Amino acid sequence: MPLLRTITSDEAEQFRECVATTFGGDLDVDPEGAARVRALIEPGRAWAAFDAGAMVATAASFALTVGIPGGTLPMAGLTMVTVRPSHRRRGLLRELIRLHLDDARQRGEPISGLWASEATIYGRFGYGIAAEGDALEIDARGLAIAASAGGDVCEWLDEAAAREQLPGIYARAIADRPGALHRSALWWRERRFLEAPFMRGGASRRRHVIIRRGGDAVGYVAFRQRGGFQSGMPSGTTEIVELIAIDPRAEASLWQFALAVDLFPKVTWSNAPTDTTLPWIVSDVRRVLRRRTDTLWLRIDDIAATLAARRYHTDGALRFAIGDTTWQLVVEGGQAHCTRTDAAPELRMDLPALGSVVLGGISVALLARAGSVTGAADAVARADRLFAWPIAPWCPELF
Repeated sequence: MPLLRTITSDEAEQFRECVATTFGGDLDVDPEGAARVRALIEPGRAWAAFDAGAMVATAASFALTVGIPGGTLPMAGLTMVTVRPSHRRRGLLRELIRLHLDDARQRGEPISGLWASEATIYGRFGYGIAAEGDALEIDARGLAIAASAGGDVCEWLDEAAAREQLPGIYARAIADRPGALHRSALWWRERRFLEAPFMRGGASRRRHVIIRRGGDAVGYVAFRQRGGFQSGMPSGTTEIVELIAIDPRAEASLWQFALAVDLFPKVTWSNAPTDTTLPWIVSDVRRVLRRRTDTLWLRIDDIAATLAARRYHTDGALRFAIGDTTWQLVVEGGQAHCTRTDAAPELRMDLPALGSVVLGGISVALLARAGSVTGAADAVARADRLFAWPIAPWCPELF
């Protein structure tokens, strides 16, 4: 069995090489990558397996804060998980996830989250799909926004101004959004404002436009441009990196800008929130193609702490079992306490199902129809009401 341990600071480049090559990349496209790994991953939060001195598997954990209904929670963000093809089927992934979860428990992080490179891997470790996103492809030729922008004004930002103004807009806009990461200054600098050729894929540098209402900045769009002409006609693409608005009016204003950029009749966004208003405010909904996919997966490691931390729009009580343990959830005035009980459960679910419903985006009734939740119809309906939340979960970024 290969040796598993925490990596040292001087092994960051070897760690990065193992990650890059397993995902089919090369180190030379990102010369500053090792320094960024050291900046973003706290000491003791990256692990590797070694076989005869060679690094053959990796995993690391970001210290994150994620939005939940009515609040936030610390989250251990599992990332950079690899096993070299030569060392598969030896239990290395299981051991690396064990190290990650043990570390999260010691640090008081009640949930673990990730973006799955393959959807078949993480369910067996207790992770469930908690948030989804829509990949949008929009034919903007002649497409109009029906909603009124109402006097909002676009302002082009240079890089320095974007670095100063975007974090405040983002924090304000996602304050109530389950699944969104609450970004530190370090995260903004090393992740969101990172501008390197390998990130562009042949497109332009990142551009920034904000929307002002009076003197108030109420939204922004970050995007790249990919120019083109076909048969003498412009065929460029505006590739949205992120579109953030504090309210529907600001969102409409941003879409009005994005859909009307000269020479760029196609607009794409790989990870829009599932509740974007765009399909409902354009003049032709069929010009907006949507493909839904899983984004944030959650494992609820401390069930009592997590369910007590979130808020609820409906009061009530529910007994549910996960494995051999039954939990009593009681909600009063929108706040809950959750404890173990010896009473018989009304519902049964597995840990991935709890991860799916905890942010309110996946319905308990849907999972019951799919067979992941079992129980009497009245208990399913009560659970569905308890876990529901009016704002769709959304994780704006892959980590």
